[in-house]
Amino acid sequence: MTFDNLPSDWPTRPLTDTDIAPDVVDLVVRESDRETGCLSILLCGDGDRLLQPVAITDLDGEPYLRRREVFDTFLGGLGDVLSGIVVAVGRPRGLQPDDEARAWHEAAIASCREHDVPLLGTYLATIHGVVEMPRWEQLRTAG
Repeated sequence: MTFDNLPSDWPTRPLTDTDIAPDVVDLVVRESDRETGCLSILLCGDGDRLLQPVAITDLDGEPYLRRREVFDTFLGGLGDVLSGIVVAVGRPRGLQPDDEARAWHEAAIASCREHDVPLLGTYLATIHGVVEMPRWEQLRTAG
């Protein structure tokens, strides 16, 4: 499925629904941003529904502290009103996370943990498709 197949009531559905979350990511992460690399943060409110997507470009090669700062800025200021966030890392190609995507995912996990905001999912979005990266619970059981 792609964003073309999203059900008409998708805005009322939670982004914890893994049947529609990848398609919502496909909708909000533009192809041009995938080509150049981007980070999208989908801010979620009541019922884990999308409130607002935020796209950030020109972030390749940022050091870890800068990555954390991006998430800390949003979560520190809005964490009290958010039910969670979904993170999408836009990359030019492939369906396997590269080091850059994994670094953004790690920063999101750490910041969400510190600010007590649920990370509802992290996705890699490329011209080849959208795939979910491991959830925090999956990482805990693997390590």
